[in-house]
Amino acid sequence: MLDKLPEDIFYTLYSYLPIEDAARAACVSHGFLRSWRRYPRLLFNNKTLALEDTQYKEDKIASHFVNQINHVIENHSRFGIKVLILQLYPCRYIHASYIDKWLQIAVKHGIDELALEMSILEKRAEYNFPSFLLSNEKGGATLESLRLTSCAFHPTTTLGCNRSLTSLYLSFVHITGEELGQFVSNCTALVRLLLYNCNDIICFKVPTMLHHLNYFHVTQCKMLQVIEIRAPNLSRFDYGNGRIQISLGSEVKHIRIIGPNTLCYAHAELPSFMPSVQRLIVESTCEVCAMFIPFRYLDISVVDVQQLYYGLDYFCLFSFLEGSPALETFMLRVGTGNLLRRDSVLRDLEKDQLHLRQMPDCLHHNLKNVTIIGFTSAKSLIELTSHIVRNASALACMTLDTARGCGRRTANVDRCQRMSEKGLLEAQKALEAVKRCIEGIVPSSINLKALEPCGQCGC
Repeated sequence: MLDKLPEDIFYTLYSYLPIEDAARAACVSHGFLRSWRRYPRLLFNNKTLALEDTQYKEDKIASHFVNQINHVIENHSRFGIKVLILQLYPCRYIHASYIDKWLQIAVKHGIDELALEMSILEKRAEYNFPSFLLSNEKGGATLESLRLTSCAFHPTTTLGCNRSLTSLYLSFVHITGEELGQFVSNCTALVRLLLYNCNDIICFKVPTMLHHLNYFHVTQCKMLQVIEIRAPNLSRFDYGNGRIQISLGSEVKHIRIIGPNTLCYAHAELPSFMPSVQRLIVESTCEVCAMFIPFRYLDISVVDVQQLYYGLDYFCLFSFLEGSPALETFMLRVGTGNLLRRDSVLRDLEKDQLHLRQMPDCLHHNLKNVTIIGFTSAKSLIELTSHIVRNASALACMTLDTARGCGRRTANVDRCQRMSEKGLLEAQKALEAVKRCIEGIVPSSINLKALEPCGQCGC
């Protein structure tokens, strides 16, 4: 019945099928088999090539990939390919000539998305991506998304302007700062730029204005020393590279900083080059400092790496609140390895020696929502919580979650992260600490929620 549909409608319906379903349909229907030669989205990986983990030995994996991809691409009409994704992670020794052939067949005028993702294993020979395919005479005129992993990419000035490219992602890619800066300057529609572990970049400067750039992510580029771009509409900047010279020429409002000692970096650098930030996410380890930035949302992830768990004084985090008078939402994510706290506040309670530190004249008039995920019975964390309750006059909701990875309460995971027996015991101690130290000072106007691990967290 479907075979009797008008050809243009038939091809349109077929184009929406995932590649696995399209392949199965081609096996049972002459019409679908005919359409397979014009299928627009080609995705090749372990799943689509039906490669089970134990099906092939290592020396046969590349051969299987080559044979299957050759069969599809060589029998394709070579017209109408919109998406080509080559996820060649299992192939350490695949020959460059095969990849060159596939790219040259598929990357033509009309392609929208191109991804080449290769193994990062050191034994694999480096593949040099043929940058001439991105010229306007080839696929550069229509390409919107380019994603490269573990290869060399050396674009030349002869490529011209890539007016359609909106997303560029480079991971473990060998490219110099000069090459990247020149290439990006010709991507006049670029919206997203992501760089990860590109260690040949020392100085990244873009000579032209990037009017559409909205999201810029750069992490683990170990040699990077200078970033200079002008992006007036940049709204989010993710950064994790240590202290370098940064000039973005814009009023960034959302910043995420990743890595060790990043709290003090935020204190030292953010006020000077990003005075308009409103939302800050910091992922750090064992260090605190004071700062003054007018942001409204603060998300801090801290990992207490000391084996005896005396490394981090959580109470010192009050300095972030003190230095952020416009702050409305504060989220603290605590990672301590699901072990018992040696600095538990319950020890002082048992000895009737409880004394919680307080900071006088430190009111937080705009703070409304506070969430602490991975809440423990650490005395300094109880002190911080008590300080917030006593000084946040507008506080409406406080959530103390003793299970850091509970899938029932975490939107970005679909199952719970298993907690150890000591972790579950520490969660119970944390709940007891809330009952004995926090509940009695919480006004009725504040919705206090102390959450325990669910039934799946300890399975």
